[in-house]
Amino acid sequence: MRRASIIIFLLINFSCIGVDVLDDPIDPLNGNTIRILNAENNMLALRIGESFEVEAVYFDQYGLERPYLLTWRSENEGIASVNNSLVQGKTAGVTTIVISYANVAKPLQVTVVSNVEAVASVTIDLPSKTAINLSEKIQLTAAVRNIEGQLLPNKNIEWFSENNSIATVSQVGLVEGVGNGVVEIHAKADGVKSNSIQFTIGNSNFRQGTFIPAGGYQAKGTASLRNIDGQLILELSNDFQTSFALGTFIYLANSTSGSQVKAGGFEIAQIATNGAKTFNISSLNPSITINQYKYVIILCKPASLTFGFAELK
Repeated sequence: MRRASIIIFLLINFSCIGVDVLDDPIDPLNGNTIRILNAENNMLALRIGESFEVEAVYFDQYGLERPYLLTWRSENEGIASVNNSLVQGKTAGVTTIVISYANVAKPLQVTVVSNVEAVASVTIDLPSKTAINLSEKIQLTAAVRNIEGQLLPNKNIEWFSENNSIATVSQVGLVEGVGNGVVEIHAKADGVKSNSIQFTIGNSNFRQGTFIPAGGYQAKGTASLRNIDGQLILELSNDFQTSFALGTFIYLANSTSGSQVKAGGFEIAQIATNGAKTFNISSLNPSITINQYKYVIILCKPASLTFGFAELK
């Protein structure tokens, strides 16, 4: 009985043998990110002469916080300077503070104002959905505020699409899908840029991605997600290959970070072989839609480690 207990303990605690979280190389493609904790939408507004201590942390490819020394740089010291994490407003205008570590960078938009009549922030309200069909339209609205958070209703708002071949946006914020793909929409008022809203346009019946290895492990082949006779089907290609450990699973997720995949992704099935595979997603959960998730993930579930991912486009 004691021997059996030891075996069970080893299986539970050492399921991903050979996986060393601390010693794996940094892989910026696999979810490494810097997160700004105290600036909503990665935007900051200051008065001239005002200072603000920005809180930012680095998370590695496994979603683990690391106490690495971040580098801080202002693109225009005349508008806002930065000393480590302390940002100070100098003159009225808009600039960007770039926070970086290794090959990972996070921009922080800083708006400096001289009075309460000036625009301090522009925020687009989250729409009811961000996946629309070709020729479908959806209305966006934006709020313009001053440094005290008060609305400035008479400010002119300009709207912009990052790719007009995928979606257009009128000067009253009406978005229309015109081509298959992913596109970001943003607004401006007096030169102050808003948060961006990412839309997925079209692709109502088919999405595909190529697997990228993560953390030094193996992953190759393609993943295809398609609607067939009302059923959502995930297919892995004939040349699909991956690293394996005890507890290797396929997930749908909106992050490549292993811990976030495990916590918020959709678990499809455990796999133990390479090669072609087919999964009926609708039979597992009929409410899942083709545009609901961004990635197909190969996950070592016991250790929350991503072996590879395919971004569906």
